[in-house]
Amino acid sequence: MINPTGIGVTLNKITTSLSDPLAWLGGILLGGITYLVQPGAAFFGLWIVVACDLVSRVVTESVNHGGLINAIKEGHVRSDKAMQGTSVKIIAYFIMCVLAAQATKIIPYETASGLVSNVIYSILFFVEVLSIAENFMEAGVQEFGWLARFSKKKLEGIVDDGGESTDSTSNNSSI
Repeated sequence: MINPTGIGVTLNKITTSLSDPLAWLGGILLGGITYLVQPGAAFFGLWIVVACDLVSRVVTESVNHGGLINAIKEGHVRSDKAMQGTSVKIIAYFIMCVLAAQATKIIPYETASGLVSNVIYSILFFVEVLSIAENFMEAGVQEFGWLARFSKKKLEGIVDDGGESTDSTSNNSSI
């Protein structure tokens, strides 16, 4: 049996939500972002790896400074410091995700646009994997050396420009 009171409460919540301008704005904003990035497995996978990089940085700072509490007390783990480096990365990665998704609308060949998208996501993924490996190596887990070498080799293979190499793949945005 259906509870008529429950349906009334639900309809009341829906009506209240539809009359809230912030709900409309949030829906339009979310719809626009979804259109721009067309989130799929690669998109979500990339952001999971970005979060893992942030966590690995906190772990490294904690190990190198006598625990999380000491690292926070000494100022090595601070939210303003983390936001400064991470916010630029998030904006840059979001723009690259938009480019990867919009390639399907610009390049008329499905295979070519898929390749562009895969290359963009692959580069961002290997940058993050390299950063995570370097973070753990800095924390004393030298077993991640092979992963750092592998990621660096893959990045160099994807992005071989023939010019001088700069070390911009390490995550210098301390927390």
